[in-house]
Amino acid sequence: MKSGLGFALLLACFFLSGFAGLVYQTAWTRQFEFVFGTSELAIATVLAAYMGGLAVGAAAAARLAHRIRRPLRAYGLLELGIALSALAVPLGLGAATSLLVALFGGQPEPPSAGGVGHGLFYVASAFAVLLVPTALMGATLPLLARHAVRRDSQVGSRVGGLYAVNTLGAVVGTCVAGFALLPALGLGRTIWVGVGANAAVFLAAVALSRAAPPMEPAPPMNPARVPANAARWILVCVLISGAVSFGYEVLWSRLLSHVLGGSVQAFSTMLASFLTGIALGSVLASRVASDPNRAARGFAWAQLGAALLTLAAFTALDRMPDLSQTIATTAGTRLAADALVAAAVLLPGALCIGATFPLAVRILARGEADAGPASARVFAWSTGGAIVGAIGTGFFLLPARGYAGAVSVGIAANLALALVVAVPRVAGWRRFALVAAAGVACWVVLPPAPPRNLLRASPMGGAPASGGLVYFGVGRSGTVLLTEQNGGWRLRTNGLAEAWIAPRGGHVAASQWLTAIATLARPEARSLLVVGLGGGVALEGVSASVESIHVVELEDEVIRANRAIAAERFRDPLSDPRVLLVVNDARGALLLTDRRYDAIVSQPSHPWTAGSSHLYTREFFELARDHLDPGGVLVQWMGARFVDEPLLQALVGTLVQVFPHVRVYQRSGALYFLASDRSLDVETRARQAIADAPAFYARLGVFGPEDLAAALMLDEAGSRAFSQGARPNTDDHNRVRMRSARYARARDEYPTHELWASLDPLVKPTPELDRVLLVRRLLARGRRARAHRVALATADPLVRALSLGWVHAAAGHSSAARDHLERALVLDPGSQEATLALLQLARRAEPPDSQRIDALAAGLRGPHRAILRGQAAVSRDDWAAVQALDAELAQLDPWDPWFEDAVRLRVGWRLAGRDPSRAREALELLDASLSANASVDDLGLRAQAAFAAGDDSGAWVTLYELAQRLRPAQGRDTIARSALDLAVAMRESGRAGPDADRLEAMLGVGLNRTGVPR
Repeated sequence: MKSGLGFALLLACFFLSGFAGLVYQTAWTRQFEFVFGTSELAIATVLAAYMGGLAVGAAAAARLAHRIRRPLRAYGLLELGIALSALAVPLGLGAATSLLVALFGGQPEPPSAGGVGHGLFYVASAFAVLLVPTALMGATLPLLARHAVRRDSQVGSRVGGLYAVNTLGAVVGTCVAGFALLPALGLGRTIWVGVGANAAVFLAAVALSRAAPPMEPAPPMNPARVPANAARWILVCVLISGAVSFGYEVLWSRLLSHVLGGSVQAFSTMLASFLTGIALGSVLASRVASDPNRAARGFAWAQLGAALLTLAAFTALDRMPDLSQTIATTAGTRLAADALVAAAVLLPGALCIGATFPLAVRILARGEADAGPASARVFAWSTGGAIVGAIGTGFFLLPARGYAGAVSVGIAANLALALVVAVPRVAGWRRFALVAAAGVACWVVLPPAPPRNLLRASPMGGAPASGGLVYFGVGRSGTVLLTEQNGGWRLRTNGLAEAWIAPRGGHVAASQWLTAIATLARPEARSLLVVGLGGGVALEGVSASVESIHVVELEDEVIRANRAIAAERFRDPLSDPRVLLVVNDARGALLLTDRRYDAIVSQPSHPWTAGSSHLYTREFFELARDHLDPGGVLVQWMGARFVDEPLLQALVGTLVQVFPHVRVYQRSGALYFLASDRSLDVETRARQAIADAPAFYARLGVFGPEDLAAALMLDEAGSRAFSQGARPNTDDHNRVRMRSARYARARDEYPTHELWASLDPLVKPTPELDRVLLVRRLLARGRRARAHRVALATADPLVRALSLGWVHAAAGHSSAARDHLERALVLDPGSQEATLALLQLARRAEPPDSQRIDALAAGLRGPHRAILRGQAAVSRDDWAAVQALDAELAQLDPWDPWFEDAVRLRVGWRLAGRDPSRAREALELLDASLSANASVDDLGLRAQAAFAAGDDSGAWVTLYELAQRLRPAQGRDTIARSALDLAVAMRESGRAGPDADRLEAMLGVGLNRTGVPR
């Protein structure tokens, strides 16, 4: 076989080797997450074991390669060994899991990560599981170099060519694995693709070896041909260069996640760009590395180029979010934008990094016979540096120095290497030193600054994080940003919004429903586990009946961000003596404890990210089930904007496989999956929980089981029917991780109400619920179609007529509403509800029907008549008369149709007197009665009450909420003007909160500059 053709076939084999290697690395990293968790310690350990195995294999090959007579056949056998040992990795992982539990399991509380014992176990077991396949991988390049390099002049070019092609195979491997294999096949079958590639290489290598004559063992080398001090300096330089290179990879991956996101596809895009640069750099360097002297010059220039290009890329980072948006708009695809942004940032510096390997081999090699051992030594030292750089940067350098400090250290190391290599060895080194000095001057005069615009950007698009910076921390697994926003604070991790946190005097957040559902379903719950601290908002909604709360949080910086605003927030959950914080991955923590709970609330954030995606699988749900007491409940959160119908079917079906009883609730764009091993008689149990703590649940807008039922989307039967035939979401095939990120960018919220209409549990007979009240609760939440469906399904003629009357009244169909309500009065002449509804219609008519109003009003009793008298007094501005009615108004129950009107009258007279103590009473009334269901008018009242009571923070945050609710509304000019006047008055009196201009601009929507309605 001709030499050129043979080398081309050899390159094709090594391309497949690189392809398989990255397919394995992608899959193995995720498989190890299920054993060690996704803490930074666990991830770094797996990376160290993988890279360490490569280094061990290369080091062994350095000692043996020159003795092997048939290196091509040996290479083929190595590929076969890689395939067979790769199939054994899952068995090793299973054994590691059993050993981990045997050594560290059975703890009384979930343990935090980072212990010395855990770390040593992770290192030892990861090396034991991965050593054989990775060591075999590390030995392949030296053997191929031994076979391919036949002349001294080929050392640089052929070693560089092999390295470049292998790296290009890795590029294809990471892209195919991330974008095609994992989404379509899952982890197990993806590994089989790698095995198939290795097997093909084995067969091809054996066939090629038959045409290759045996090689003689390499003779002793002539010391005169050894470059001076080669063994003493180039390997150390390669070690440092490898550490810096992988430090950059960690740095860029963390920074670019603010633009590209944390999905598997985003990581594949970043890694592919970095590896492409390395491959191209190796190709270019192979043309330069014809002799040791030229290689030394090239190595020095490569280090200088890496420093200057890294500095330029870091300086340009703040422009990347805008560039990404522009590209996405122009190209019409997000993938193109992600790829181009990653290439623009990563590829230039990676070109220089990739050049160092063939240049270093050419410097070290003593001739053609030394190509294999030299390649092995350089690879081993470079890989050792990579381990140091990756772990050192992620664990120590970034948390200690931040992004600007870390990149400064890397640039300084590159410049130092460039000068060390250049000064004694590069001809015309003074000119080189001048260029290097200019680079140092740029670095000193214009030092790297944190890319604040990038760090405020979100990979989900939209405007960057606004408001003043309150906290910024670079942790081991994420970058945490806390900014002032909308009168409170917005917490972001790696650019992704985690929570909005209310200040003192703030409003109840919908996230508090997450923990409240658990105690409504199981009032006897005394122990609670919360997965994910986030902004701590869910902890604010934990009932006082719960005695212990364990919180597992992955990133320590999230805890520090919460503590930074502890004294100013609505409620500081971390000061609660019931709360115990555990810094760990949730699965890793649960695996090692025998502790059981009455309820587990899982609120991992964005489900495509590494720290969250494995908390939506069957294996996690089984782990949670095993840590629940009999009758305990699991509440699982999911954003309605992150799913489509197949993903919803997979999630519900997965839960149904693990728990016999599953329900789905929805409120404010969030889905809550409630699961248990026992029947979920929520309506009956909720009535008991509300009776035990009425004030607590009232703040959440839950006055009775109807308020909870209005959020129920699927009951147990509906969950089973909806998920019939759905494939479960598993560790091996995690569809949520692979697909959910695309929906976050595509729309606001999946229309689940339409999807589940045919399975609506509320159309069934519900004797434990007040059907008319349920219809009114649905209408209050804007679910008119569902309310109509529930009304039509009602068998009782009176209840049906009342329900349809309310539905048509809400739709503005006055005539139809009157017909149904009149029918209700015929069925029950004493019906107060029908009378109240008809009276509302009559008062809204144009012109009002005075006679009808008087006739209906005459039929009212007690507090309802007081409401009419109070409203008449308000029209005369007689607030003293309203005050006199307060005791009667207070008699109305929260489920009465005119309850909100009674509250507003009671609030109104307290505000009219401008007495701060009365204003505080008004504020308490609003928060106790209307907090979770406040209308735009109620928010206006709340802002006035907070301002009059001296609660500036409460007034400001309420104005922000009012402004957000006003924007899509019509006919709200009076409210907008009143709120704007209050905001201006607060600013002029020095009582304004943050970002006053933005708030006033929001309130001014719909008004022109003079404040006159448009």
